[in-house]
Amino acid sequence: MSEIETIQAYYAASLGKDGRITRTQRQILAAALDLFSEKGYEEVGTREIAERAGVAEGTLFHNFVNKNGILDAIMQPIVKNILPTMLNTLDQAVLDKDSDTLESFVVALVQDRVDFVARNQASLAVILSQFFNNAADRAAVLGMVSPTILAQANQAMDRLKAAGELVDWPNRMILQLVFSTLGGYVVEKVLYPQVDRLTSQQATRYLSDFLVNGLNPRRIPLHVDETSF
Repeated sequence: MSEIETIQAYYAASLGKDGRITRTQRQILAAALDLFSEKGYEEVGTREIAERAGVAEGTLFHNFVNKNGILDAIMQPIVKNILPTMLNTLDQAVLDKDSDTLESFVVALVQDRVDFVARNQASLAVILSQFFNNAADRAAVLGMVSPTILAQANQAMDRLKAAGELVDWPNRMILQLVFSTLGGYVVEKVLYPQVDRLTSQQATRYLSDFLVNGLNPRRIPLHVDETSF
């Protein structure tokens, strides 16, 4: 697994580097993210946030209008900087392995994503809830893959195609299938943990097996009459 901090630790560290945020605001924001991750946004009150941050509730309202204002202040750096940086770091680690087979490439990608979700499940629940409720945050999350990472991914896919390891489909379609498969796993694992009882090892095996067999050029292709569409 790539060496990378949890979202909460990464967020706390980033607060300390932002000179625009006061010490009191850092305490409130870090405490709020911890509580939202532990209990869910709806279950946490401003008094509890203030107590966890070690400040008076009046001080909290002096710095932030309300609880939703605190959530907005938390989400902006996470969706614009922190989460993209963390996910692109994971992608870079996979691409740096220079995998020479489809299986090794897919397993490395899936393993990093499954481990990342396991490590950040509570924080991702907060982020995904906001993803479904806030159009701006939704747009930011959907644009998280950097152009550099995308270019390297295209090169890796072209290399695997040339080696006869990857089906000769448009790279955009391949990425769409990979991201939708992993995205579906993330949504169920994070938002419906009581449904998903798989271990990380089992999830990695099933997801990898599905993707490798689906993207293998040696599979038996379906012959669909495209004129019927």
